[in-house]
Amino acid sequence: MRYALVMAFMAVLLATTAFAGVNDRATLPLHGKASSFEPCIGYLPVDCVSVPPDVDIAAGPTAIFLFVFNHVRLGGVQTAFQPNASWGYTFSLWDCRGNQLNAVTPAPPWGPTAGSIVSAFDCVQNTELCVIGRMFFIANTGCIEQVQSGFPFGTHVIDCNGVVDEIDDPLRLGKVCVGPGGNTACVPPVAVEPATWGSIKAQYN
Repeated sequence: MRYALVMAFMAVLLATTAFAGVNDRATLPLHGKASSFEPCIGYLPVDCVSVPPDVDIAAGPTAIFLFVFNHVRLGGVQTAFQPNASWGYTFSLWDCRGNQLNAVTPAPPWGPTAGSIVSAFDCVQNTELCVIGRMFFIANTGCIEQVQSGFPFGTHVIDCNGVVDEIDDPLRLGKVCVGPGGNTACVPPVAVEPATWGSIKAQYN
């Protein structure tokens, strides 16, 4: 039964439309917390506004939370993870959204295919930081970062109508490191307006 549900979900993903929708500024922050287990609410009070995620952590047992931020009407997410080879993976839980269905969950050997999370859930209609799930590691040296998923449309979010917004800018993908080097991904890059382009061009004419 579960296999049939997963295959049905994959069919939905393959049928989605890939163009800019309501979530074209969405980001995928990560948050690291020293812990061997955390419930879905264990990231609080992180909100990506007044309290940023912790992206520069110490070595040891660590929970890594995945969020979506800067969304409007959110129905699913797809990304992939690549931790440093020195990190020891224990397990992950992807159960933080209502009626969450996971077609793929990340696990070793990581990367674009094995490291992907492909998840859909009840429509999230608020704009608050949205927690998707968490992974548990023994963090050592280096970082855990997101890479482009090897599944259709790469790393992206899906709105409540099945429209895909691809995320190909690494600044919009969270990264957690032992020591410095992390990226909160809470603020998307500022779009350059046509008027601004005009003023820039005028300086060189």
